[in-house]
Amino acid sequence: MRTIFMVEDDQAIREILEIFLISENYLVQSFATVREFLSRDRSINPDLYLLDVMLPDGSGFDLCEQIKNDDLQLHVPVMIMSAHAQLHQMKNCCAPDDFVTKPFDIDNLLLRIKNMIGEEK
Repeated sequence: MRTIFMVEDDQAIREILEIFLISENYLVQSFATVREFLSRDRSINPDLYLLDVMLPDGSGFDLCEQIKNDDLQLHVPVMIMSAHAQLHQMKNCCAPDDFVTKPFDIDNLLLRIKNMIGEEK
């Protein structure tokens, strides 16, 4: 079973995505803040990071950059989601593997997740 680590501060979005992804047979660990994410069990490596940009105590851009600069995590795809940021804003801060604008189509999001982690469509 594939594992997704999600950082999303909006409780409703976090819960909906978590329920949906679990129903699609993913293991999901969700975090509401950067602090929670940084305190995670680092012995578990996900198959995908799904990060919101605007968080109450930091930025998904910064988390993306940390992940992409970690030799042990470099191979793990990062998907950024945001209602406010644009793809061109990421050029100088991180190199996500995909970017989704909010609001998003949940089926499209699932397809993109499957494509990123190499699952059949």
